[in-house]
Amino acid sequence: MLVEQEADEEGDADEHVEEVNAGDAAQGDNSAAHGEVPTITKEPSIPSPTPPTPPPQPPQDLFSTS
Repeated sequence: MLVEQEADEEGDADEHVEEVNAGDAAQGDNSAAHGEVPTITKEPSIPSPTPPTPPPQPPQDLFSTS
């Protein structure tokens, strides 16, 4: 009979764990229950304009003054 009592106690312990897990899930984040959908607000990225490239300068001949 002692063995049966141990088996019953283990069975009760397993049932208790299941009840606790179910309770935790029910008490978790309840925002979905209120119809709230969590969203991340991300601003649209606007690419920075590329600065215009200046036209190439003609080569300047430097005269030696010496």
